[in-house]
Amino acid sequence: QLVERFPVLERLRPYQSQITSRVADIAGKAGTYLAGSLSSLAGGTVRFIFNLFVMLYAMFCFLIDGRALLGRILDYMPLPEDDKRRLLALFLSVTRAMLKGTFIVGIIQGALGGLSFAVAGIEGSALWATVMAACSIIPGVGAAIVWVPAVIYLGLTGHWVAAIGVTIWCAAVVGSIDNVLRPRLVGRDISMPSLLIFLATLGGVSLFGAVGLLFGPIIAALFQSVWEMYGHAISGVSRLPPETPTAT
Repeated sequence: QLVERFPVLERLRPYQSQITSRVADIAGKAGTYLAGSLSSLAGGTVRFIFNLFVMLYAMFCFLIDGRALLGRILDYMPLPEDDKRRLLALFLSVTRAMLKGTFIVGIIQGALGGLSFAVAGIEGSALWATVMAACSIIPGVGAAIVWVPAVIYLGLTGHWVAAIGVTIWCAAVVGSIDNVLRPRLVGRDISMPSLLIFLATLGGVSLFGAVGLLFGPIIAALFQSVWEMYGHAISGVSRLPPETPTAT
């Protein structure tokens, strides 16, 4: 029937068996890939639900016995009370600064991306700005999950000027906001150099994944604090008067 409708396909009639075999092979591979993807998706959903249950149960336990557990942990640390309070305050300040920095950076990226969508004439720019702000916390891709498909849509619909403009704006401005503002916001609150915050964030993401955005700066801040404690202890020892030898 296809040959009758499209006479040009008559040239492929001698290769009908090879084409049929190849199509069947491709269909089998596609079915295998689809089955594996569905299995992986189902497994990921089960893991997500299980991890969510563990997180909620852990939060419940920490809210009830968290202070007592924290007190026991601090009692086992061979440090003076002032140093224990200093480490605890530093941990809380870094966590608070990272969460605040992530929230502020997400709002700014979403607002700037939504502005470019509005100028380009994309409908629902406010909605896409909200989605972009939520996706900005994803390391590696972030807001590009939203604006890259938008650029492809603009290119396919023939709006090349708008597509180029959105690409330049989002890649040069929206994409660089995270690297510029996050170290400044976090470093200002916890008195850490911007370069150390930047490297700690990259190292945390490479080691721990998405949670490395929080763990990396926390580990770096704790390391800096312990290093300063060590320096104060060494300087205190070095200022002690030398012992006078006793006569035997």
